[in-house]
Amino acid sequence: MTIVKMKSDFNDQMFDLAAYAFAREKSATKVERFEYLARNSKNYGSLAEKKLVSQIMATPFLVNFWNQTFEMRGIGYVSSYPEFRKQGRIDKLMKQVLEDSYDEGVQLAYLAPFSYPFYRRYGYETAFLQIRYEAPAEKWPFGGQSHGKVSRVSFEVAQKNMAEIYQKSTESMRGGMLRAEWWFTYKFSLHKNFNFALYEENGVMCGYVVYQISVDKLEIIELVALSEKGKRSLHDFIAAHSGTVKTIHWTHPFGGTTKLLQVLDPQVEVKILPYMMARVVNVATFLKSFPWQEKILSDFAIEIYQDNYLPANNGIYEIYPDGNVSKVKESLLPKIKATPQSFTQLFLGSVKIKSLQAEEKIDVTPELAYALEKLLPSEKPLLADYF
Repeated sequence: MTIVKMKSDFNDQMFDLAAYAFAREKSATKVERFEYLARNSKNYGSLAEKKLVSQIMATPFLVNFWNQTFEMRGIGYVSSYPEFRKQGRIDKLMKQVLEDSYDEGVQLAYLAPFSYPFYRRYGYETAFLQIRYEAPAEKWPFGGQSHGKVSRVSFEVAQKNMAEIYQKSTESMRGGMLRAEWWFTYKFSLHKNFNFALYEENGVMCGYVVYQISVDKLEIIELVALSEKGKRSLHDFIAAHSGTVKTIHWTHPFGGTTKLLQVLDPQVEVKILPYMMARVVNVATFLKSFPWQEKILSDFAIEIYQDNYLPANNGIYEIYPDGNVSKVKESLLPKIKATPQSFTQLFLGSVKIKSLQAEEKIDVTPELAYALEKLLPSEKPLLADYF
């Protein structure tokens, strides 16, 4: 079983494998998007008789974690041909990806799972949620009295404004991606049927919406505004399509709250959906970069255990008020003990410490549990991207 880090000469084989494994059509647009992503990724493959039969794409990203920049690997296109499944190929590829990322000091990895239990074995756990709204177009509930101006524009006009608006938004600051220029092209421009509109208030661009119309449905791809007035105005613009489409759909990151209790006529179908999984890759670099240093009042310790695919993470880390982190063999400090799955959920803010305690997924001293409530994120992480 040969493991290789693939270059561009494997692009055709990579796309053929992905298209077969995920039952995708081989259109020119899909080929273009796939090759564009592959050029910006680290690609791992397993060969049989010099033919690619299993693969993983690991794309380097940066994320904004409460105003701290972390390196992240976006894991995608995990696939094998059916006759080569259950041979341990993905297992070896995933281990190689994790080990390489650990050695590079990468703090996080995200992925969209086909099976949550399957990826949990590699240390990943559910970290992000989405909320999906569906309603008849004439009953779309999120508008209000419009302010400012909404204009339909091309992607070329929209891109710079979108980048600036997104990075100022709360949607981007809670574990969301710091979007590079190439990612905007991949995410938006290479979708040939996306539409773009900008919201302007007092001469300043401070909101946008990306949407797609197909037959009788309008799908909001992304709606971001820096004020409630902007959000209402963009939703008014979307609702104005009621003469064009029958239904409106909107899926976006869920932080634990919805405005349905504040709208006049909430006749909308709502679903809360599990979204991406995450894991901390290099625990030491993650803890050293964690945005809590100015809040720490006394020493404490964190013990990681059962990280079977990155055993270098296992052990005890002492955390000091000056921001230093030291890995030790033993510690007498107040301590929390967690698996990589529970550690990730807790320190990303996905699940509160009391919930993990109640489910007996962590072991923590009472005084430290109280202190960690003050140190860890108080809001759930948000992720608006997919790879």
